[in-house]
Amino acid sequence: MANPSWLTLLLLFAACSPSRAELTIANGPDVEVLDPQLANTTAAARIFQALFEGLTRLDPLSLEVLPGLADEWHSNESATQWRFHLRDELKWSDGTPLTLEDVQESWFRLAAPATGASYADWMRDTRIDLFPDDGWLVVYFPRPMPLFDRMCAYHALAPIPKALRLAGPGSLPDPLPSSGPYRLVERRIRDRIRVEANPYSWRADSVGLQSIDFRTIDSQFTALNLFLTDEVLYTPNVPSLAVPKLLAKFPQIYRPAPQFATYFLRFNISQPPFNNQDLRLALSLAVDREALAKQAGGGRPAATTLVPQLVEGYQRVDAPSFDADKAREHLERARLAMGGAIGRLEYIYPSSELNRAVAEVLQQQWREVLGVEVALVNLENQSFRPLQRGLEYQVSHSSWIGDYLDPLTFLELFHSYSSNNRTGYSDSSYDSLLDEATARPIASERFELLAQAETMLLEQAVVLPLLVDISQELASPRLHGFHRNAAGVIDWAALRVRSTEEDKHD
Repeated sequence: MANPSWLTLLLLFAACSPSRAELTIANGPDVEVLDPQLANTTAAARIFQALFEGLTRLDPLSLEVLPGLADEWHSNESATQWRFHLRDELKWSDGTPLTLEDVQESWFRLAAPATGASYADWMRDTRIDLFPDDGWLVVYFPRPMPLFDRMCAYHALAPIPKALRLAGPGSLPDPLPSSGPYRLVERRIRDRIRVEANPYSWRADSVGLQSIDFRTIDSQFTALNLFLTDEVLYTPNVPSLAVPKLLAKFPQIYRPAPQFATYFLRFNISQPPFNNQDLRLALSLAVDREALAKQAGGGRPAATTLVPQLVEGYQRVDAPSFDADKAREHLERARLAMGGAIGRLEYIYPSSELNRAVAEVLQQQWREVLGVEVALVNLENQSFRPLQRGLEYQVSHSSWIGDYLDPLTFLELFHSYSSNNRTGYSDSSYDSLLDEATARPIASERFELLAQAETMLLEQAVVLPLLVDISQELASPRLHGFHRNAAGVIDWAALRVRSTEEDKHD
């Protein structure tokens, strides 16, 4: 007979364990905050694509702009004025009306300095007029915004409910009203986020699943094992060591492809020693990116540019290539400028198998080429991001997935006013190039100016591109409606899960 105390514990455990969702995915690191205006990780973006809908959305197959909460929109010729018409009778997931005022107040909150949003500059110095009788909203920009309809598909510009707008920093209303095809029903820190179909979504009739679990799984090995045992049907990344076997054994479901994303280094140029350009160039020129890609890239090719080569018509801008002799020359200049002593160097990176492997190769190359020792600091994601945002680092890992298919989504990161700068870089000439580029409606003219800006950024060694990020998604054949794309867009409402028996008879 079982010990009563153990029986009680087993019953309690069973009662606390959540029932299985229709779809479970491995979502990566825990999401810091469930606020679309404050979170900017890819793990958070996947959740927000389910919970919060923008005025527009992107087709996951073609990445074309589709109607979202707005069913019609257009701009004036200079793209300084955009008009959006909201669908009739929109509602939040609690049944209350979703109004033009919700959009207006959400965008005001995004722009407010007190919010601390990374994308505040998108709505900086705007005016927003409402025409409730006709259902139209008009936003006026002090500068051309030719891609604003595409930007509206990103979660930072999605309307957020009044309860969240009024909540204090880091606070989350319970329940959290949402506008997307799903609503939040449970959050277990470091475990999972459970969403269920939103009966008030304008797309409610076409939602294919009643529940989805976004599992918090830091280890790519754990995520892969859960996928191989059918415990999860999607994982966004796989361990580098597993790539050869996956390519050989699962060619139909593991098809790596370039993303509109770059894995790169940031240098903190706001303080010594990396306010010295020679030191930045020394470390940059000492990195053999081809060797790095082979040793630690996990199938990712070496990056020679910051802007991925996926934008038609944009010219390639190469970063300085590996040159050991020049690297040592710049190091000597840096030492002379700093009185012969450079001091302790430190590289911080968030914990993952890939990041650790890359960091160790970088450390080895810097030691062999320059004789410089760089301490490696492995941090949990929650600790890493505040240090990078606060410029409390010397050299930092970074990666970026473009928010929209245009070079500006990478280059605007380093504008003096950008909340995503995180390098301390501020150059009026660089800012002017970006500002002038956004004022040019003709793509070829815009691209020429943006290429000049990228050249400045790379020649000054503010950042160093390392790898072209690739899609390493694993999606089960049972997951229908899933489409790989360069931007990581998933239409959760379109997904269906076929049973194992259905797959056997297919």
